Amino acid sequence: MILFKNEKYQHIDLIRTFIMFASFGNVFVHNRTVNVEYNQLDPLLRSTEEFKDGDVNDETGYSPFPGNINQLVFHLDSYNKVLERTHGMSKKAILFSLSLRNVHRNSQALSLFQQLLKTGIMPDFVNPKYKDAEKTIFKKPTRLECMMQEFPTVLNTDEATHVGFTQATAEICFSPVKNAVIDGVALQAKGTPPGTAATGEADQYAAQRSFLRSHGCKVEDADPVVYSGIKVVPGPAVVLKPDFMSCPGDLKVKIPNPEMVSITSRSTLVVNGPGVIIESLELDGCLIVDAGPGETVTIKDLVVKNEGWVQVPVEDSEKEIVRMRGFVIDRKETERVGSNGTTSIKDISDDTSIDDSIPYEVNF
Repeated sequence: MILFKNEKYQHIDLIRTFIMFASFGNVFVHNRTVNVEYNQLDPLLRSTEEFKDGDVNDETGYSPFPGNINQLVFHLDSYNKVLERTHGMSKKAILFSLSLRNVHRNSQALSLFQQLLKTGIMPDFVNPKYKDAEKTIFKKPTRLECMMQEFPTVLNTDEATHVGFTQATAEICFSPVKNAVIDGVALQAKGTPPGTAATGEADQYAAQRSFLRSHGCKVEDADPVVYSGIKVVPGPAVVLKPDFMSCPGDLKVKIPNPEMVSITSRSTLVVNGPGVIIESLELDGCLIVDAGPGETVTIKDLVVKNEGWVQVPVEDSEKEIVRMRGFVIDRKETERVGSNGTTSIKDISDDTSIDDSIPYEVNF
């Protein structure tokens, strides 16, 4: 990837600039947008005077370099043209193929090899995992890889000008659920996002609240709570299904008067269906709006105040999903609005947000 100590390029933006090198000592310098893998970024930074301590948090508490969550979008026609030019091959695949063909005795293979050197070869990547701090014992076998995010490295200068990235705050685009609760507690104590089931769910609700607030709705935040040692902001729990809203811009049509929509901190709101329009709403409790295919539901001058849904902490449970999550939902009272009108349901005995056969599936 990027490996340089030339003082001329030492202060170039390391994220936006890539120095691409080919075999046989031919070096070509181009400005382009490309991902830098985490295990390559740190040694690269340490090779400079400005970042000699590597990738460490600055005064904001975060890394000065934007993270990459590998959400890639390709224009298929352009992508296909590059595949045709490069034959869709990595350096490893090419060398293996040429070794089978005996490149020195096969003029066709040699011609292909020379052509690919000129047009671009996807670089290989090695990311060893070690058991010990001295990095002398492998945790598992190490392999050559080709990463999809390195696709820009095979683009020519003109093609590379069409590559860019969109940067957003992690709160609305990235909250992995990948760590055990005990590991998440340790991470959160160090100021690192814990990446647990509880935080993943809470962050999903928080992202929807952010979208509603940015649109102009009045949405309160609940006080933080702790589930099995993990601190989260539990609500209000807002679930806007994709057929209701696939991007924040949809809210201009779906909620035409945002100043007339308010949601209290203890509330739960679930909206499902492309035919739902919310003109005005005061919510203090639980409301589920559900419009089936071809149905239209308009929420206007609706005031909902009920006991709602309550997240109840659970320290231990026979169900692994409950232990991961740290709570169950007590559905005390629910108001449902659909094309057939409004109904109110009290005291649903079980937490149907937990399905033993399909974890975290919620059916309304």
